[in-house]
Amino acid sequence: MTSGASSHSPAVPSHTCARLLAAALVSGVAAGLIGIAMAFLLEGFEWLFYGVGEGTLPQRVQAAAAWRRIAAPAVGGLAAGALWWWERSTGGVVGVEAAVGDVSGRTGRHMGLLRPFADGVLQVLTVGAGNSVGREGAPRLMAGAVAARVSSRLGLQPRTARTLVAAAAGAGLAAMYNAPLGGAAFAVEITMLAGMRRRGVWLAVPVSLLATVVSWLHSGGRPTFQVTMGAPDTATLVAALPVAGLAALLGVGARSLWRRFKDHRLPDTWALPLGIGAAGLLTGAASLWLPVLPGNGRDALEAALVSPVTAAALASLLGVVVLKPLLTGLTLGAGATGGLLAPSFALGGSAGAAVAVAANLAGWQVSIPVLALVGAGAVLSITQRAPVFGTVFVWELARGPLWVLALMAVVSVCCWWLTSPLGLDRHIRPRRRGGPASS
Repeated sequence: MTSGASSHSPAVPSHTCARLLAAALVSGVAAGLIGIAMAFLLEGFEWLFYGVGEGTLPQRVQAAAAWRRIAAPAVGGLAAGALWWWERSTGGVVGVEAAVGDVSGRTGRHMGLLRPFADGVLQVLTVGAGNSVGREGAPRLMAGAVAARVSSRLGLQPRTARTLVAAAAGAGLAAMYNAPLGGAAFAVEITMLAGMRRRGVWLAVPVSLLATVVSWLHSGGRPTFQVTMGAPDTATLVAALPVAGLAALLGVGARSLWRRFKDHRLPDTWALPLGIGAAGLLTGAASLWLPVLPGNGRDALEAALVSPVTAAALASLLGVVVLKPLLTGLTLGAGATGGLLAPSFALGGSAGAAVAVAANLAGWQVSIPVLALVGAGAVLSITQRAPVFGTVFVWELARGPLWVLALMAVVSVCCWWLTSPLGLDRHIRPRRRGGPASS
């Protein structure tokens, strides 16, 4: 045959399709189970460090003694830092980005399982102790490592294996937050390279859906946040304009701040555990005023969504806006491995809720949860340079009405487009093997 279609789109052997299907099934199920395991592990670490058996992290923080609130992040950071020091001095960890970026496929085949899983446990330990850094890097790394191992065992081609590793990483995120579309968008828009995305989306979506369904064994299919949002109203739509402007400024500022901290992070020496411990000490001290500051930022967004209309609530929201990105930057600059997704949406959600609370105090009735979601999606879109992911992922956290999704999409895309000329398109990626996660 001489047609262009046959020369460029050869038939895929049936045994190749069978191997890919098997690899996708194993990777999706593994990602879901990893998400469940990390949820239980996080609860266990929170109980260990704060001595409170039940409740959210802010509730455990408030119930713990003052000395324990200060000491928990410091001790957790010191322990994790010491173990990271050993890990990095003995070879480090091959990350998902490195595996996906290597066209030869050799990097993915060398990921292994022991080190990625050990590193993931350390990330969850750090967050469970109260340190201000994202926890979503752990399931992404673990799920990506499983996909790399399965791909190698089944003999998948390097391009297919790399695509599956990216899809599995997004599935790990989907399972952690019960957000299948957001996980697929993360895999396609952030983890995959430009030439992989068109075909990769057909793999990322089903793998994320499968992982999410498996995670329902723990979550029951409930959204991460359950809030009530009514019909659209003019006041809320108008108030979204200042939220968009504030989110753009905060997104640019946070991304630049975190990049600076990462570019000048402490070396992997004895300074590593001391630095992370010191950052944890500051986080613990700040928690005496704001119990929502410890942890990755999930609880800060939840507090923003249900924020009451009081001056004290406004002060707390502004405190999160100022302190959360700073504490996260200090933790990452000290050398901790972790994500930036939750700190980003916590920052944006708190800023959006602050605008809403201020408007309500001034007598202008607007929806606090809607503006919190708008701000969260916009800031996440800017810090990750991924407007589709930022919008869909944050919307899935609460599964609000479709009009909220539309409003979030407009604001996120506008903020992303307006901030693109500022030179922020380079991803925040580690310079050294085994360094902090890229997002």
